[in-house]
Parts: sequence; C-alpha cells; structure tokens
Amino acid sequence: MQIRCGTFNLYQFSKPPMAWYKPGSVYSSEAWESKKKWIKDQLLNMNCDVIGFQEVFSVDALRELIKEAGFTYFSTVEMPTTDPANNKVYTSPVVAIGSKYPITSVDPVIVPPFTRDDLPITHDFKFSRTPIKAKINIQDIGDIIFYVAHLKSKRPVIKAPDSIPNEAWDKIVLDTLRSRSQGHIASLLQRGLETTILYHDVTNVLQTHNRIPIVILGDLNDDEHSIPLEALTNRERVYEINGIPYNNLTLQAKQSIYSYTIYDAFDIAPNPSGQKRIPTHYYNKLGNVLDYILVSNAFNERNPYKVGRITNYKVLDDHLKADGIKDDKQSDHAQVVITIETI
Repeated sequence: MQIRCGTFNLYQFSKPPMAWYKPGSVYSSEAWESKKKWIKDQLLNMNCDVIGFQEVFSVDALRELIKEAGFTYFSTVEMPTTDPANNKVYTSPVVAIGSKYPITSVDPVIVPPFTRDDLPITHDFKFSRTPIKAKINIQDIGDIIFYVAHLKSKRPVIKAPDSIPNEAWDKIVLDTLRSRSQGHIASLLQRGLETTILYHDVTNVLQTHNRIPIVILGDLNDDEHSIPLEALTNRERVYEINGIPYNNLTLQAKQSIYSYTIYDAFDIAPNPSGQKRIPTHYYNKLGNVLDYILVSNAFNERNPYKVGRITNYKVLDDHLKADGIKDDKQSDHAQVVITIETI
C-alpha cells in the first residue's frame, strides 16, 4: 500500500472582506475565486492522503475547499488573531491539517515546563504559530503521528529605535541598523527554540512508542544545513555518549541513536540520477529550501524494523517559474510531496 503526504504554504489564505496584516490587503472577489481554483487544482496534482497547511487565516473556507477535493477530515489547534484596533484585519495565521483518513486525536505542541530551566526561555514564550500533533489511522497500516509546523521566519523582529526631533541622521541610521542586527538574532533564537521544543515533543512520543511512524510537514523557514534544522533532526554524527566512543557503544545504544534521529525525506528518498535539491521559495531571485517533510526511523530504508520506505520525493514548483501570475493568486512556495510504500 502507498500513502502520499504533502506540505502546502497557501500564502495568505484570507477570505474577503478580511485583510491580512494591514488594511487594504484584501482579495477581490475575482482574485479570491481564482486563488481557490488554483489551490483545488494543486491539491488534485499533489494527490495526497494527508496535507499540512500553512498561512491559514480563513479556517472555515479552507475546510470547505479541501473537502471538495476529498479531504473529509480537517483540524486546527488555534484560531487566527485579528488586530485589536481593527477586527477586519488578520494579524496571525495558523496551521491546519487535512486528511482522507480519520484523525483520531489532535493536540497543540506545548512548551514543556522543564525546558524553561534548560533554555533561555521567557515566561511568556510561545510558538509564533502553534504546531499541530495529529494521530491519523491509516487503513492497513495503523496509527501515524503527523506534525504540522510553520516556524518563525527569518524576517528580523525590529523594535523601532527611540529618537528625538532633529536628531542627526547618522545617529538615526546607526540605531536602526543596530535594531535590525538584534532583530535578526531575535528571529533566529525564536526559530531555534521552536525547533528544539518540537524535537522534545517528537522524541517524547518515540520514547514511549519507539516504532510508531512520525511525519513532520512544514514550512521551517530555514535552509537544510542550518542550526535550527539540526536541532530538529539531530542527524549529525554522534561521536560519543556519556564519554564512551561511538564504536564502543552497545548495540542497544546505537539503535537508540537512530530511533531518536529525524530524517529529511529528501535525503532518504531514491535519487539514482543524483538530482540536486529543488528550491521551494525564491527571494530576490535566490532559491532556498524552506519547506520540508521529515520522518522518523520507522520510514528509514536502512532500519531493519521499518514499517515503510519513501519511494518518491517531489517538488511542485511550476507556478514559481515566471508564469506571470502574482503570488497572491497562487503561492510563493512550492509544494513538497512524498510517497511512502508500506512493508
């Protein structure tokens, strides 16, 4: 049996007359219908059984749209927020999950209390968008845990510098650049904390149910070799555990390392031609990989106890290739889809 999973950043899915982020950012009726049609067509092209969605403002509209494409089951764990001064303007989107198979449980990923003692987390820290943890019962396979995430972007968190009237431009410019420098680090810290908290949640599941399959679908907003991605996957080589070199570890210890490693689907999918990784987003014409599907060891081909293997990894990016249609009518992200063949 095969199952297909995908991740889909919808790019400001906001039903008119609601605006996103600022007044005036509202789809016309024509643009909204065009966007919905493109999304529905893309869902058919993806041909998935489970999809994680990002940048969802209009939750009910998405539920209705994907139901038309065969996704009977749909969940979110929070609602989008609006501007306190203008309830017609959304200020924060949410993530969502759609499935053709029953979602038997769904929970938000929360910040575990003990991490506040181990990490520089303020008492009011929270995810920029709360991730979803959903258990889905797949026919002839059983339960799979799916996470859907949309981590903090690289956009700097800039605090407007204090200035006084008639202050020298040199001082104003310097204060602004320093604020931007601090903002880049603030964004990196937020994203890094989000990934390690997500890793803690995933490994809590694996510690209790060692062989349960896990799939993470998300816009992780960082490149494949970044520190936040390493914090989420722990895929770097382990040289020692508790002072004991890797080669001297017991078989059980070595197996545990692999059990708690999270794998990038691109890295373990067949790639006989050695095709380079396709970007999922472009900024100033520079391609980046921001959208990922990660899996637990249960889908690792080299795991003798695997329950399935990844047979295909695909990026749907035709709409990013200068098709003349604005991003808001489609998406500024490519969609990533994997096929898993069960054992």
